[in-house]
Amino acid sequence: MSKVNIEIELPERIHGTDLEKMLMEKARKHALEQAVVELYREGQITTGTGAELLDMPLYDFIRFLGQHQLSVFGYTEEELEHDAQAAGVVNDSLKRNKLNERR
Repeated sequence: MSKVNIEIELPERIHGTDLEKMLMEKARKHALEQAVVELYREGQITTGTGAELLDMPLYDFIRFLGQHQLSVFGYTEEELEHDAQAAGVVNDSLKRNKLNERR
């Protein structure tokens, strides 16, 4: 992978300290993760690309998206509600069939 530099201003008093190193590592990781999350949210990248950018297995990336309240399924709220209602109808039908079988 290639590297890109981002400048972050920090107080002079922490220059060269362990705190500076920790801050820079956290900032690097956080900036990359947030950029990938936003690109995925906007539909600019796929799960495979996101996983590759964050150097993690696809399964881990899908869980990572879940932690950021993002789904890998392209459902709108209306589509999800429709499917949930349809699942409820099927469930009710299965329950009725079981009751009829017992009789």
